[in-house]
Amino acid sequence: MEEKNISEQESIAIIQQMIEKSKRQLSDRSKYFFLWGFAVFICAILQYIMLKMYMKHTQIVWFLMPITAIIHIFLYTREQKQIKVKTHISSALNGLWLGLGISFIIVSVLAANDSFNGLSIFILLYGVGTFATGKTIEFTPLVLGGIACFILSFAITFIEGAEQLLVLALAVLVSYIIPAFLLRRAYIQQKN
Repeated sequence: MEEKNISEQESIAIIQQMIEKSKRQLSDRSKYFFLWGFAVFICAILQYIMLKMYMKHTQIVWFLMPITAIIHIFLYTREQKQIKVKTHISSALNGLWLGLGISFIIVSVLAANDSFNGLSIFILLYGVGTFATGKTIEFTPLVLGGIACFILSFAITFIEGAEQLLVLALAVLVSYIIPAFLLRRAYIQQKN
């Protein structure tokens, strides 16, 4: 098989096409940011309300997370069957989020111990995922959401009690929900 020499401009054009293809694939997957963002947001707000009403066993709301994971796996599996071409960027992002998912599970297990408050770590992990994804696909709202999470993961350590749940809700609002809305809107505009 004969190799074809390509110019620098052609190489750049090919790389840009690959990045655009990855952006489109990820834009279609804004549903994952919505899914996890709303799940965490709803659980945090519900637990906050339950705590303010002096209810017991408020952590029960977090059993929504395994259900969310099942929905995510179902959507992801169905989506993977439809993708014909996998890019290096989408593979790298899949690896990043798989690693973060495992980290979330580990922190959840550690947080089951009453003496361990994992909210700061959860918010930090949200920041890492959204920041890295935003930088990779060159989408500023995700980058800014990640930066906001870095700040909030530090700020939450100065907040006591149930109000920490409001910081958690704010973190997913600025790093998952708002960027997902903007990502979806950009995808629709790009498609048209």
